[in-house]
Amino acid sequence: MSRTVVLIRHAKAESGEEGSDHERRLTSGGIATAQAAGTWLATVVPQVDAVWCSSATRARQTWEAVAPALTGEPAVAFDRALYLAGADDVLDHLATTEGTVVVVGHNPTLEAAFSVLSPERSRGMRPAAVAVIEVTDTGGPGSGRLRDFWDPPR
Repeated sequence: MSRTVVLIRHAKAESGEEGSDHERRLTSGGIATAQAAGTWLATVVPQVDAVWCSSATRARQTWEAVAPALTGEPAVAFDRALYLAGADDVLDHLATTEGTVVVVGHNPTLEAAFSVLSPERSRGMRPAAVAVIEVTDTGGPGSGRLRDFWDPPR
């Protein structure tokens, strides 16, 4: 089984000094950067089949800013489990998927999953970064090849 995994780190969020971390919102710059990520992703991935997105407000807002640039209507799951997940949880979830799957989440989880899937990775994932990885077999360690990477402008 071969599939495409797209890892998107949520865009820049408010500091969170007040209120719940789960409810932190994107900054206006974060929204603009997420929209730019969507525009870029649309040129790299023709269709998205499924989206697994953290239920945290900043992750949901990131997906909502990325999505309009893409074609189709993928199945979207907003999941609190991803908010609390580790890299192994992401890899286990991806092992059960087919097609092109987008994961919108948080660090350090996404960087860890990225480094397990694609050993040639040599960079971190700044807010709104997007990694497109071609994954073969079960999606285990080293089963992916980095196809493309979008690093948001500073």
